[in-house]
Amino acid sequence: MPKLIDHDERNREIAEASLRVLDRDGLEALSVRRVAEEAGIAPASLRRSFPTQHALREHCLALIQERVARRIIAQTSSGRAWASDVLAQLLPLDADRRLELVAQTQLGVLALTDPALRPAAVQLTGGVAQVCAAAIDALDSAGELGAGRDRVHEARILHAVLDGAALHALWSPGEFPRTQAQALIERHLDGLREDAVPHRE
Repeated sequence: MPKLIDHDERNREIAEASLRVLDRDGLEALSVRRVAEEAGIAPASLRRSFPTQHALREHCLALIQERVARRIIAQTSSGRAWASDVLAQLLPLDADRRLELVAQTQLGVLALTDPALRPAAVQLTGGVAQVCAAAIDALDSAGELGAGRDRVHEARILHAVLDGAALHALWSPGEFPRTQAQALIERHLDGLREDAVPHRE
């Protein structure tokens, strides 16, 4: 009897192998041969799922978004604790999250000059923006957002702080350890309790 193949699971395995190749060997190594070897399958089998290199790159970005979404859905806290917990899913605090950020950074840079890949990269970045907006909403609902603060504006600032903390932790692990990245986010959330300062012309 022929062996049934779970194509969704096979595609996930291929994409996860691609993330490992990106993390270990860099973007230039993301080839059909290298990924097939990493996944333990025949190159022809990989090409059936991903006939082009673009399709493979796009699926990598989709997998990162899927993995982060699964972790966020699994968070059961509420209010300020939930905001902290979900933002932590976007920091390189362990090997899996570091791998995702390395792959996202490499593919994101490529997307700047690859119009075909740009929509997938923009979608992933948009997902991060949505998480930041949800974190601000959670603070507001819990009474942890100072009076007069614009939630849209604060979500954009939080997004910038989160991206900066994540990249610092990725590039300077000795000078800027992962725990410091998380502490920076916590300090920023603490500051959001204060009422907004009126803008002066």
